[in-house]
Amino acid sequence: MTQQEKFLLEQDFEAYSDTVLRIAVQNTRNYHDAEDVVQEVFMRLAKSTEASAAGFRDENHKKAWLIRVTINFCRDLNRFSAFRKFQPLEEYPCVSTDGNLHRCELLELIRKLPEARRNAIYLFYYEGMSIEEIAAATGKSTGTVGSDLYRARKQLRIELED
Repeated sequence: MTQQEKFLLEQDFEAYSDTVLRIAVQNTRNYHDAEDVVQEVFMRLAKSTEASAAGFRDENHKKAWLIRVTINFCRDLNRFSAFRKFQPLEEYPCVSTDGNLHRCELLELIRKLPEARRNAIYLFYYEGMSIEEIAAATGKSTGTVGSDLYRARKQLRIELED
């Protein structure tokens, strides 16, 4: 790896590692496993950058690639029975950086949603992505992402009313 490639990888890590970590935490439900996912995702980015001199079309393409790799790696990780352990939610760190207790409670409700709905809600509201960007990042159609958002909102509304 050249110095230029190392520098670019460090910049990408600075720009995207928090996003990758938050998505990994949402999908693994375990902070320590999520840290391992971040490491693996950026190792794959380094290998991808080495393999393709052309790189990514733009920053949105790179971000979508990182999100997709993160979600797919978390899905693979969760398939192995050794990784199906979950921390009790009381021990689970809230990823909210503003210390807002209600936001932490909402994040706990989001963590209980099925994977597709959880990712759609999280990427839309917490990462500020549009439906089209989420569709590109997850490989789903915009209609499916919109449907996942609708169903997740409905499910959260029911939970919050209880």
